[in-house]
Amino acid sequence: MSKVFKHQMNYPIFFNTRNSLTLFSLRENFKFISKLYSKKNLPKVLMFTGNKGSGKSTLINHFLYSIFDIDNYDQERFSISENSSFLKQFQNNIFSNIIYINGADYKSVKIEDVRNLKKQILQSTISKKDRFIIFDDIELFNQNSLNALLKIIEEPAQKNYFFLINNKGKPLIETIKSRTLEVKIILNEKQRLEIINQLVNLHKLDLILDPKSSQLSPGNFIKFNFICKEYDIVPTNNFEENLSLLLNLYKKTKDILIINLLFYLTDQYLKYIKDKNLLKNDKIFEIKNYIFDNLNNFIFYNTNQKSLINAIKEKLIHE
Repeated sequence: MSKVFKHQMNYPIFFNTRNSLTLFSLRENFKFISKLYSKKNLPKVLMFTGNKGSGKSTLINHFLYSIFDIDNYDQERFSISENSSFLKQFQNNIFSNIIYINGADYKSVKIEDVRNLKKQILQSTISKKDRFIIFDDIELFNQNSLNALLKIIEEPAQKNYFFLINNKGKPLIETIKSRTLEVKIILNEKQRLEIINQLVNLHKLDLILDPKSSQLSPGNFIKFNFICKEYDIVPTNNFEENLSLLLNLYKKTKDILIINLLFYLTDQYLKYIKDKNLLKNDKIFEIKNYIFDNLNNFIFYNTNQKSLINAIKEKLIHE
């Protein structure tokens, strides 16, 4: 049966971290930055570093909930009431004291965007409360944008705080790192599995992927599991068919999450081959690099999709 491709993936609303009403993990990190803020010792620039989907954005969101809607935030349960008027404004990106820039919306953030932001944050806030400027996916910023960002954070206004979210995509320039307090988000295996189980139970999800067989962050696991269920994908079966299907899906949606899933499925397929002793380790390593290089070329240089699929098929056949 042929798959029906949509021009845009209709992800469940809970994929958006602004809809996460409860902070399941990173509660010690929450207490740490909350204490610094309450004692007026919070640095003007914080950088949250960790794997994509490890909870960095959710942590920041809950910190903001606790500041801007004290009455509706439960400090003991680490949860915000769904009836919070602030929550509605925040979800719709219309709360004036929070500015959010997402690098994932661009292949690279334009320097003009950063310059316009500089003008915006020099303006007074409507209320007397602090303003928080969040830069998500800063690993996607190009060099010029990073230099412009550096000029902004070098001399922050009194009521401005900057939160940088770095998904460890590439090393940042040292001059930016040296001006931040880095909050490293690292989940151990027990924490990772607990969060996945809590999310699965909360949202009543059917499991297609095995949480224990991968090192996927909770966020990526839930998203990959959803796509696999939507398109009847089994990680270790029909790799070439899955490759073709997901490349077609990416062509329609331009959703980078699809490519990240392809990287994951490649890993799982080659792990399966290794466990079956079908190829030696050096050959598996060679094939993995070959596939990853070709996928990256497909994204960044818009190489031909049919040629990509045929090249990978040929590589697998000859090995």
